[in-house]
Amino acid sequence: MKTLLSLALATMMLASIGCGQSGSKQAAVKVDDAKKLNFTYKTTAGETVDARQYYGKVVLVDVWDTWCGPCRKGIPHLIDLYNEYQGKVEIVGLAFAREGAPKVQAFSDQMKINYPVGIFGDEAAQVFGRPRSIPTLFIIGKDGEIAETVVGYRPKEFFEQKIQSLL
Repeated sequence: MKTLLSLALATMMLASIGCGQSGSKQAAVKVDDAKKLNFTYKTTAGETVDARQYYGKVVLVDVWDTWCGPCRKGIPHLIDLYNEYQGKVEIVGLAFAREGAPKVQAFSDQMKINYPVGIFGDEAAQVFGRPRSIPTLFIIGKDGEIAETVVGYRPKEFFEQKIQSLL
């Protein structure tokens, strides 16, 4: 009986570690001027993209990976938002890519992702830190400041409201 109880406790502890903060919302984060959208990322084709080109637009940076169920659920909403707000809003998907860039590209093609997709690297980590749970979306205002960090899946309407408040 004691062994069974110990096993049950150990299982619950391990399960809770893997869950992260999927439903929580973190407070707005201010970054110093040197870090505002001041990073580059590599596309799945290996090209370097300078995120500073997005200044003046509302930007959603989606940190995700191919194996993540909530990430898969949210991507169609981001595709719709990208279509609806073209020219005003930029969406960038940065994958952890533990399975490699070719797998990320194949997944992007399968999901018909129409916004820029890259690999979450060291420069992005200097600006955003290393998210403990995915998806994590950073909502960035036209000034390049991180307005809000959102952890976990949210419906499309949630992001529409956030975008409208920053336009």
